[in-house]
Amino acid sequence: MKFSGAYLNVFNFLITMTKHDRYTSFVYWLTIFFMLITFTPQSHGQSTSFVKVDTWCIGRYLIDLPKGTKVEAEFMTKGSKVFTSTGISMIQFRDTVAARRQTLKETRHHNGGVMLVDTDIITDDYITLVSWASEASKRMYKYETFQYMEEHQVLYLFSGLGTAGENQRKSAAAIQRSSRNELRYRAPTEVPSECGFCINEGLILTSSPNREEYTAVMRLPQYPDVVLELESYVTNNPGDSSNQQKTPLSLKIGNYFQIKTLRNRKRDIGEAKGKEHLTRSRYKENGKYHYQFEWKTQGIKGSINYPYMRFTLRTMDGSEENYFFSSDKDVLELWESILNSLRLRTRA
Repeated sequence: MKFSGAYLNVFNFLITMTKHDRYTSFVYWLTIFFMLITFTPQSHGQSTSFVKVDTWCIGRYLIDLPKGTKVEAEFMTKGSKVFTSTGISMIQFRDTVAARRQTLKETRHHNGGVMLVDTDIITDDYITLVSWASEASKRMYKYETFQYMEEHQVLYLFSGLGTAGENQRKSAAAIQRSSRNELRYRAPTEVPSECGFCINEGLILTSSPNREEYTAVMRLPQYPDVVLELESYVTNNPGDSSNQQKTPLSLKIGNYFQIKTLRNRKRDIGEAKGKEHLTRSRYKENGKYHYQFEWKTQGIKGSINYPYMRFTLRTMDGSEENYFFSSDKDVLELWESILNSLRLRTRA
C-alpha cells in the first residue's frame, strides 16, 4: 500500500510522540471528527425509504404505509354501505337503534303513513330497520342493519336499498340472517389469514362474487401536503386501459404551466393489468411544483380479486412549502415504495 508524503509525515510524527502525547492527540482529533459530523449541512429533501411500516388490509388487497399514516375509508359490500363506530357500549347501541326507529316512526310518508315499515329483531345485538327509501318513494325500501359486538365495543351499520314488496322483504330478511356470521372483528392493522373483504375494524367472510366497493384516503405523517387515494369496485363492464387522457385526475390546465409527463406506460400489479400516468406541473401563481400520479386497472368482469382499481398521489394546493420534495426523484421514490407494496392478499 502506498502513502502520500503528508500521510508519511503524520505517521513518523506519531512514532516519536510519547504515550501521553498520543492519547491527547487522539482525544483532540476525535472531538474534531464528531463536530464535523454534527455540523455538516444536511439535505433538505426527505428520504423516502421508510424503516418502519404498517401493513394495511383494504378490501382484498394489502398495502404498506409508514407508521403513523392516517387512513380514512368507506366500504360497500353486497350493495350496502358499511359504517363502523368504535367505543360503543351496549347501552349506546340500544339507544342508537331506538333513536333511529323513533325518528322513522315520527316522519310522515306521502302515502299517509310513516317512514318505518318494519323492525326485524334477529337477535339482541343484530337488528334491521326497514323503511321507505324517501318520503315520496313507492317502490324502494331502505334496509338498515345494526350489528353490535359487545366484546370489542364495535357497532357496524349496513345500509342499502331494495325493491318494495312482501316477497322482496322476505328475501332480504333471509339474506340478513345468513349474513350475521359472515362478519368478525379485525384490529386496524391485522392481516387476516381467512378469505374475506377487509372493512374498518372488520372482515366480511365472503368469497363469492358480489358488489364490493371502497375508497381509502391516506395521509402520510412525513408528507402533510401529499394525499394518496385508493379506490376499487367490482365491475361487470371493464373498459380498456388505453388511458388516452393527457391531463389526469382533476388537473385544470388554466392554473398551470410547464406540464411535463414523467411517465405514461403500461404497468401491471401482479395479475392486474394496468397503466400509470405521472405528471409534474408548475403553478402560474407561485411557480411551485404540483405532482399528480395515477395507476389504474380496468379489472376483470365480475372478479372480486381483480376489480377496477385506481391508485393516485397528488400534492395539495396552496401550501407554503414546496411539498417536501427536492426533486422528481424524491417523489418518484415515494410513489414506487408504496405502489410496489400493493398486492392481492393470499387467500383473499
